[in-house]
Amino acid sequence: MKVSILMAVFNRKAKTLACLKSCYEQIESMKPDGRYVFSIYMTDDASTDGTSEAVSGQYPDVHIIRGNGSLYWNRGMCAAWNEAAKEDPDFYIWLNDDTVLRPGAFSVLLENSAYLKHKAIVAGTAVDSNGRYSYGGRTTYGKIIPPDPVIPVVCDVFNGNLVLVPRAVYEVLGTMDPFYSHSFGDLDYGVRASKAGVTSVVAPGVLAECDRNPGLPRWRNAAFPLRERFRALSDPKGRPLKEQFVYDMRLVNVFMATAHLVSLLLKVLFPKREK
Repeated sequence: MKVSILMAVFNRKAKTLACLKSCYEQIESMKPDGRYVFSIYMTDDASTDGTSEAVSGQYPDVHIIRGNGSLYWNRGMCAAWNEAAKEDPDFYIWLNDDTVLRPGAFSVLLENSAYLKHKAIVAGTAVDSNGRYSYGGRTTYGKIIPPDPVIPVVCDVFNGNLVLVPRAVYEVLGTMDPFYSHSFGDLDYGVRASKAGVTSVVAPGVLAECDRNPGLPRWRNAAFPLRERFRALSDPKGRPLKEQFVYDMRLVNVFMATAHLVSLLLKVLFPKREK
């Protein structure tokens, strides 16, 4: 069976290479089994730090899709996904380039997919350098769901750090929604899955390591002037209001989406000071 690994990268050469190293260790460990053939599709959104050159030098079989610097994470993932889909693989695995896989991660995802008859989305859990849960499956309102040691646990939405999507799910949902630029696409995929009757689960155990982004976001940080906070809020890596509104409307309803927009604007107007 064919497995396509999807990545979107930008100017994180060292992290990208560390992620790929852990990825290839997984692939090598699974070769004796002989059931799976892996390929990697990576969108480089116009990195200037030599990421593509370094990847091509160390891992020449990675399929690199070149972005123009305006794709960001979500649309970069869509570009990689569209390219991978031409080969009609049996599975797609989303993998963030700041995520380092633990041994056996791919095996756990694929085994649990088989347990669920390859009809469910399977999300992996990551911990930070202090051992705290950082990314994985979540409740509707964002609380991370601790993985069970043995069995998969149902979740509502999930972060896109490490996620397996079987072909049957792709045939229902397609790729992430390219309406979103950077954030929201992974969480939105879980919302769309639920509405389409597709189950999403958290795989057993901790499968990866990934630190969360440190500190207050600029749009909430009193160290920056009001104009700069509003600019940061509208940036693709902030909380673009139109994208936030559409996501919240899909997740809950128009009233909650409106209330959330008001709360975001209040946080910009009345920011916090970083401790």
